Amino acid sequence: MNLNWINQVGEWNPQLFRELKGRLKTRNLLLSVAISLLGQFLLFMYFQTQLPTKLDLLYNYTHKYCTGRRVYEAQECLADGFGNVIINWQVWSLDVFTWLSIIGCFTLLAAGTYLIINDLTAEERRETLNFIRLSPQPPQSILSGKMLGVPILLYVGVLLAVPLHLWSAFAGQIPMHEIFSFYIVVVAACFLYYSAALLFGLVGSWLGGFQAWLGGAVVLGFLLVTMRVALTEITDDYPVVFARLINPCYLIPDTAISATFTSASSRLTNFRWFAFPLGDSLFTTVGFALSIYGLGTYFIWQSLQRCFRDPNTTMLSKRQSYILTACFALITLGCANWQRLVLETEPSSYMLAENVVCLLFLDFWLFLYLIAALNPHRQALQDWARYRRTSRSKGLADSKLVQDLIWSEKSPGLLAIAINAAIAIIAISTLILLSQYPLDNKINALFALALSGSLALLYAALAQLLLFTKNQHRVFWSAATVGAAMVLPVIIVAIFASSSRNNNVLWLFSIVGPIFAISPEGKSLSPITALLPILSYWSFMSFLVFQLRRKLLKAGESATKAMLASN
Repeated sequence: MNLNWINQVGEWNPQLFRELKGRLKTRNLLLSVAISLLGQFLLFMYFQTQLPTKLDLLYNYTHKYCTGRRVYEAQECLADGFGNVIINWQVWSLDVFTWLSIIGCFTLLAAGTYLIINDLTAEERRETLNFIRLSPQPPQSILSGKMLGVPILLYVGVLLAVPLHLWSAFAGQIPMHEIFSFYIVVVAACFLYYSAALLFGLVGSWLGGFQAWLGGAVVLGFLLVTMRVALTEITDDYPVVFARLINPCYLIPDTAISATFTSASSRLTNFRWFAFPLGDSLFTTVGFALSIYGLGTYFIWQSLQRCFRDPNTTMLSKRQSYILTACFALITLGCANWQRLVLETEPSSYMLAENVVCLLFLDFWLFLYLIAALNPHRQALQDWARYRRTSRSKGLADSKLVQDLIWSEKSPGLLAIAINAAIAIIAISTLILLSQYPLDNKINALFALALSGSLALLYAALAQLLLFTKNQHRVFWSAATVGAAMVLPVIIVAIFASSSRNNNVLWLFSIVGPIFAISPEGKSLSPITALLPILSYWSFMSFLVFQLRRKLLKAGESATKAMLASN
């Protein structure tokens, strides 16, 4: 095929030129076009088979696409002057539009994520990734070339479906601004997901061939779980609406989604952010979603630029992590039900507990990322330990040591994670203290926050200690051990708690402890029982920190001796 235009692209972005030249072969293009057209044909023919027939008239059946009187979830079928069924083509077109939108989103996000991660895995396996790193191109140019070029055949297939998508939208009488607002959201979502795929591809190479499948499966699972149809029982006035906003399927024009899924609630109609009714307008809703995509993409690209040039550095600097946590806390806290928790005098019994649990659930994923992003690996810790050894520090009281632990990128990440935990806890505590609830409920909620913060620090200390080991697969063992520390206590407590109701207090010693603490059963806990798990976590964490400090001192001493001997 003629590659003149590709050569022109190469002058602008050489990495994009490399990706396009390798993928835009005639055979690949024909295959992409054939799959897209065949998929559209099958979808169109499927909906043709769903149209009512004369049998529906004969037996007085009701049907979704009929135009008569509504009976339960369908309409009676009416006939025209020729005896044919009168069909509601608008509803039929809306169904085609909705399913094209869902399939397109899933294809772009899940398949695109898989392709990008798989490409980086292949580059790593062929040992060409380090060669790309050494090129004079800036990281932004190389990574954007990957993002635009690797899924190019996917883009071709999706673009071929746009005419059918627009035709069904116009036939369904969807307003033009809603259609293009949805397109903008999908593009922004692709940028966010593909950026995350690039980051996972760079830092998760230790997973090998399983990496691409894991990334694609996680995205697919997330899209399925957060789809509005799967979560119709959870209204838009809970903080988990934040997770839905990251799924572009949730922002399919309401005219279409409500016609296809009658059980689906209206598009974010009840959504409020700090009691401001953002859900009242399409533009405020889309604008808020785009701001989330923009912030997420910004922080991911900060990590990408750091990790691309130096694979051994941390994904975020400590300063960046504080800003990230503050932004995340602000956005998710605003998604809580401030209208009923703070502004109403008599909120429902469990609303505070439900909102706090949702906020803790969202923070759980943030801190998993922070533990991975802030804890440096063995070489960086050795360099820092040698620097501390030669700087003649005065121990823990040394202000330079504290500054290092707060700001230095090579120092252990535990204190930085503690500061991030404090930021998140202070944010949620604001909601708890301002809520119109009795003091007992507030104390239980604050106790749940203390448990959550203690668990986060314990997992961070465990991960940091394991990342300092000499094991070649220390990243794998660190992830596996932290995962086991989360899962195994739940299994053990479930076995013991099932035998006797008196053993329910054991849940406090697992990752679900904060949920138990804020539940109705948590109100009966004595102060000693409540403090016992926190003291246990801090004792174990202190032991881990002591072991880490001992190893750092030993490493600093050994490195200093080796450096002096070489001189």
